[in-house]
Amino acid sequence: MLTEFGKKLRTLRIEHGQTLSDLGKLLDLSSAFISAIETGRKPVPAGFARKAAEVLGLNAQEANELDRAASKNVVAINLPLEGKSDHAKELAVAFARRFETMSDADVKKLLGDLGDNTKKDKK
Repeated sequence: MLTEFGKKLRTLRIEHGQTLSDLGKLLDLSSAFISAIETGRKPVPAGFARKAAEVLGLNAQEANELDRAASKNVVAINLPLEGKSDHAKELAVAFARRFETMSDADVKKLLGDLGDNTKKDKK
């Protein structure tokens, strides 16, 4: 079953004239692995959307669409705090604790406050 990210990647890949094999070579990955990402059999690796956007030569809007689709498939985040200030660490921990209880309205407001351009998609 294609995920939203898989559909977007496949569409953009084809629109930019690339086969699974072509994209795999550009990313130094197998076409089978790219196919597994497109079909949702493999999770989207960290940084994959950015690298795919770069090698496909996507414009800013296309790259943002691909990145938004990838973010919808994320199930966990590892946030390195080494070298961060005590305030930054406190913020990260406070957010992690509060995240489970945040309403959709809280999330939309925070995204807006952070200047996330996906806010318009959440209305």
